[in-house]
Amino acid sequence: MTTPGQQNSVLRFRNVSVAYGSLLALEDVSLDVLQGEFLCIVGANGSGKSTLLRAALGLIPLSGGSIQLALSRGQTAYVPQLEQADPNFPATVREIVLTGAQRKGHGIPFYSRRDKRGAQETMESLNIAHLADVQIGRLSGGQRQRVLLARALCRSPELLFLDEPCSGLDSETRFGFYKNLASLHRARRTTIVMVSHDLREVATCADRVAVLARRLVFSGPVADWRARFPKDAEGKREGG
Repeated sequence: MTTPGQQNSVLRFRNVSVAYGSLLALEDVSLDVLQGEFLCIVGANGSGKSTLLRAALGLIPLSGGSIQLALSRGQTAYVPQLEQADPNFPATVREIVLTGAQRKGHGIPFYSRRDKRGAQETMESLNIAHLADVQIGRLSGGQRQRVLLARALCRSPELLFLDEPCSGLDSETRFGFYKNLASLHRARRTTIVMVSHDLREVATCADRVAVLARRLVFSGPVADWRARFPKDAEGKREGG
């Protein structure tokens, strides 16, 4: 288990506040993300979970405080929430995964043998190699999310962000996705920051849990979270 002081912080939130007009979405949040840990951010709808993630990605401005990233943006990757896919979108799974290895600033994509080998190995690790030549729009929701995860991992990120990656998926598919994610984390020791509503699954794959309710309510190891929020740890869904 990673604890403060054992690892360097790769991401620091200091007194972070975010407002949408007159609505204060986050207030005075301070939190460190440690190198190599799997941090899950939970909280009720409207608690500021996704807002904190979008702020870390630089997608929205801060109203106060600061965010310090000890990495370049090229060392990070992002898996968004599941969206509807166009069944006629012409790109194949292999092509989508390979875009994760595309160098910024290059016009026409060029992929080395190493890139292609890495994409193949990542697809195999997520059990989607047999779908490599299938159009992305033909896949199920769970398969598409594994493709997006493979694309993110294809660039070998030091820090991986996931925003409710299993939203809208059935329980069996969610379980499989989180099992794959936990396995990859153990193998690669990639730092992971994930926003999720899937509380039972969180308890099986995360190192640490942060609870938001506009402010930071709790941050600590999964065992401490279980003790303080037993109903949540048992899998009670957050409402609202």
